[in-house]
Amino acid sequence: MIKRDALLEIRIENIPARFVTSAEAQLEAGARGLLAAANLPFESLKAYGTYKRLVLHITGLPARTEEKTVKALGPLAKFWKDADGNFTPQSAGFAKGQGTTPDKLTVETAPKGEVLVSLRKIPGRPAVKALAEILPKLIGALQFPKTMVWEETRVRFARPVRSLAALYGDKVIPFSFAGIKTGRFTVGLSAKGSRKISISSAEKYFRVLENVNVLVKDEERARALAKEIEQVSRRTKLEVDADPELVGENLYLVEYPVCVVGTYDQEYLKLPAELVQLVMKKQLKFFTVRDGKKKLQPYFVGIRDGVSKGQKNVEEGFRNVLEARFRDAIFFYTRDLSDSPENMLNVLKTVTFQEKLGSMYDKTVRVERLAAGLAAGIPGLDAGAVKSAAHLVYSDLSSNVVREFTELQGVMGYYYARNAGLDEVVSRAVGEFYWPVGPKSPLPSSKEGAVVSMAGKLDTLASDFAAGQIPTGSEDPHALRRQTMGVVRLVLENELGINLKEAVRLALDQLPAAAARRDAAPVMEFIWQRAEAVFGDSGFRFDEVKAAREFFMRSGDLLDCRRRISDLHEVRKNPDFEALAMAFKRAKNILKQAKHVPGEGPDEAVFEKDEERSLYADIKALSGKLKGFLAERDYEKGLVELVSIKGNLDGFFDKVMVMVEDAKVKENRLRLIHSLVGLFEDVADLSQLQQ
Repeated sequence: MIKRDALLEIRIENIPARFVTSAEAQLEAGARGLLAAANLPFESLKAYGTYKRLVLHITGLPARTEEKTVKALGPLAKFWKDADGNFTPQSAGFAKGQGTTPDKLTVETAPKGEVLVSLRKIPGRPAVKALAEILPKLIGALQFPKTMVWEETRVRFARPVRSLAALYGDKVIPFSFAGIKTGRFTVGLSAKGSRKISISSAEKYFRVLENVNVLVKDEERARALAKEIEQVSRRTKLEVDADPELVGENLYLVEYPVCVVGTYDQEYLKLPAELVQLVMKKQLKFFTVRDGKKKLQPYFVGIRDGVSKGQKNVEEGFRNVLEARFRDAIFFYTRDLSDSPENMLNVLKTVTFQEKLGSMYDKTVRVERLAAGLAAGIPGLDAGAVKSAAHLVYSDLSSNVVREFTELQGVMGYYYARNAGLDEVVSRAVGEFYWPVGPKSPLPSSKEGAVVSMAGKLDTLASDFAAGQIPTGSEDPHALRRQTMGVVRLVLENELGINLKEAVRLALDQLPAAAARRDAAPVMEFIWQRAEAVFGDSGFRFDEVKAAREFFMRSGDLLDCRRRISDLHEVRKNPDFEALAMAFKRAKNILKQAKHVPGEGPDEAVFEKDEERSLYADIKALSGKLKGFLAERDYEKGLVELVSIKGNLDGFFDKVMVMVEDAKVKENRLRLIHSLVGLFEDVADLSQLQQ
């Protein structure tokens, strides 16, 4: 059977870059479903997009859909005919609904018993007809963050649709959408006048457009852009900052990427490097350029759509716009430098953090106190630097630059602190206050900065929980999950001996009286959930991590939990350990089923069997050793000692019945098991382990 390709091109007015990738995914998923429903097989399909067009290309489509048989289950078989042998109204109605007659029905066994069955063959039909129904449904199902109406049929789409090309091989697939009929025409580059182009067949579409400098395929534009950037670097002997996010955005702003390299006045490099980069990236989608020492150079790289005359004019236009933006940035920055961080901080008295939790100035005061409390427990820390930094961490929020570029909060605080004469440690702690900003991103460069950063995150965490603003599902307006992950990383990667239970309590206690909830338990649980993810990423098994949960909830010591998990991970390699863990789980289940309340230890005089005496002797011997290991936090040795009890523990469970009729003996044996369980639980909750 001859197979051909199919093509759909939706040509639109300029669509935002952020809409394109979602539309591509929707086109692919929707097409797969609709083609399957139409019984139209294909070899491959792929969607592509630019700011001017959305394209779906399907390969290997047969000329006709496949014939298929549709089975429908009807009423019970007993309703096929009545006592006189006539077809019943039930069977006749079912048959009519299936487009057949009662005599053509068959019987089949189903879960509810024998039922009537209709087998209906649906013949194949031309692929062009099937596609003429599929493609408008596909287009109409596309969802965008924002849509508009522009024509009489009131169709909503991201931007007005200007033409539709739809082909099966060399045949036009006839349908209309938004008042536009399909055809075989498209247009070339806007930069070259959008010349009208005829597409002879779906198979030749990409080649035809490539010949007029339109790279429809995303990966081809990506390769072309990478090559352009590489050539600029080689030609200038400088490094273009090929920020992946910016590369991705530019990819959907052009159809044939061409780099435009220009220079700007050296004066603008007096601005902070982060501000220069953000002006270029956010406002103009330009790439910055650095030398071999990573120092910014007065060059920019803009991306234009296609090659044409007037490259010098484009460069000049880009430079004029860029320098106008830089002049605005210098104006804002200069005004900020003429002010003091203290004055900026005072402005925050009028900025609300949360209705029940006061202003941003009030939050600053809480963070300052919390940071001081955290610092008090860490030897060798510069408490003065912590206090000075914590006092200023939010001050730049009222600055002109941060009001214009919110992404630079914290970053600008560093420059304002240095301008005010503060030392590098304090200024750096202010600048790195929001770090880490992701699961793999850098941490503050000093322990002083880490403590200040943690104080801010803990205050936000406590505040939101107290105000009932707890993340649910995908809702997390203050990014509490990310901030709490930051708290966990700050403790573990800096080896900070901070008791998080006490820190959370301190954070909650500082909140104003209007904050309704002050329960630390849900906050601790939220922190632990993030810690589980960090420990899992470190290579520990999920059940090993769960074995340390209760210790964290009781102690708030993440470093201690990591040590327990790590040691458990190592001892688990012992061939006897899994059996020991199962025995422990059995012991704990016995206590749970008996609803035994812990009391005094067992009475040796009540023991009736040697296995009881041997096990208790092991427990007493191990108890003293474990205390020493626990004091040294050497959980591995403690677990190894526990493995040594396995022989007598097996003997106890093999020979001794715990739940006997004699109440005194039963109680004594339960106390013995409780003594055993207590030993294990001082190290890890082995009942969480799975085989």
